[in-house]
Amino acid sequence: MSEEQVTRVYANGLFAAADEAGSIDRVRRDLRAFVTALGKSAALRNVLFNPQIDTAAKLRVVGSLTESADRLLSNTLKLLVQKGRVAALTGLADEYERLVSARERTVRLEVTSAIDLKPATAAALVARVESATGRPVAISTRTDAAILGGLVLRVDDVIIDGSLRSRFAQLRKRLLTAEVRGGE
Repeated sequence: MSEEQVTRVYANGLFAAADEAGSIDRVRRDLRAFVTALGKSAALRNVLFNPQIDTAAKLRVVGSLTESADRLLSNTLKLLVQKGRVAALTGLADEYERLVSARERTVRLEVTSAIDLKPATAAALVARVESATGRPVAISTRTDAAILGGLVLRVDDVIIDGSLRSRFAQLRKRLLTAEVRGGE
């Protein structure tokens, strides 16, 4: 089974169980918190991803960190550890978010800019997408200096690339393929 299939199976299972238990939002919040902690803590990553550390020790760490978390999430994380699938955690979190958004009919807007987006700009983007889709919008932003300027928007699965890097690439392509005409 591919990593993508694994994340989908675990996310769907977690989502279905959380839905049945009425704890979709709590699981979402606790899952985000755990993934954030994993991203920020090199020590935690070293423990969970180190094949030389035995599974029982990893389970104790996860159990300790998820003591106050939703039981479903805690059990799912422990299962990932037992099955050696901790690497699927970020994908699982992304897929869980997608499932929640689909249920809420929320449009996911991901904005990439060369510099930090001003709150007013982010609010204007959300308003335009909400107006265009008639659905609530959840925005996430990130910066990537490599795009040079402009914005790259991802609205659900549609990408709108208005970055300078993209425009320069298009211009370069046109210049390379342009027919050269000269006077005689």
